[in-house]
Amino acid sequence: MAVLAAELSRHGHLPCPAPADDAGGGIAAAGCSDAAVGRVPAASLGLPGDAVVDGWRRPFTYAVDARATATDSLADWCADADGFDALSLTGGSPAHPVVVLVAHGPGGGALLANGDRAPGATDGAEAENADDDGDFAIAAFVAGGPDRFDDRILAYGQPAFTGVHGIICPPS
Repeated sequence: MAVLAAELSRHGHLPCPAPADDAGGGIAAAGCSDAAVGRVPAASLGLPGDAVVDGWRRPFTYAVDARATATDSLADWCADADGFDALSLTGGSPAHPVVVLVAHGPGGGALLANGDRAPGATDGAEAENADDDGDFAIAAFVAGGPDRFDDRILAYGQPAFTGVHGIICPPS
């Protein structure tokens, strides 16, 4: 998240995700809309590809409210923050994050090289976090069985995203 915060400070917006099939080699999409879901754009952020995978070598899912990618300055981003509501998070806070990172763990759901999802996330919160619709869920950890849930989620709303990373919004 710190690299995303640096991107926001530097450019006044967050990047769009890289495509799910990573055809661009970790380059952020040129534009995105609504609840944009894909891979962390590692190359665009100056990160090596292995910096954006979980302990099972599976890529994180990166979701962002597209309005947070379209602002021209930090002042614009901070002023628009009340409108960031394209993403939703059930079972956790904030209800409408501006950015979400999901480590899918061994239970399935992570993006594969071809853009498909790793099998295993068949129902419940695991499936919700792997269906690319901008809705995410947090549940109690369950190691196995039909109710398995091993996803780890980082989700930030604004102003928490700016506050946690020491970004001070300019006065409006």
